[in-house]
Amino acid sequence: LHRGTEKLIEAKTYLQAVPYLDRLDYCAPMNQEHAFALAAERLLGIEVPKRGQLIRVLYSEMGRIMSHILNVTTQAM
Repeated sequence: LHRGTEKLIEAKTYLQAVPYLDRLDYCAPMNQEHAFALAAERLLGIEVPKRGQLIRVLYSEMGRIMSHILNVTTQAM
């Protein structure tokens, strides 16, 4: 579903763009934030500690699993 998110966040700062990313996927918003954070960090040359990287991946995987469970259960109804 196209919502024009790219156009909406063109004039925003990195921190102001995060709430728009949460609205892209109501079930697993952390996945969108994770991708955005990785891109922003790569552009800015920021290195995240290993523990922080693992926590991010853990939350993204939990969101992915929740999304799949929601999909399967709604199909079963």
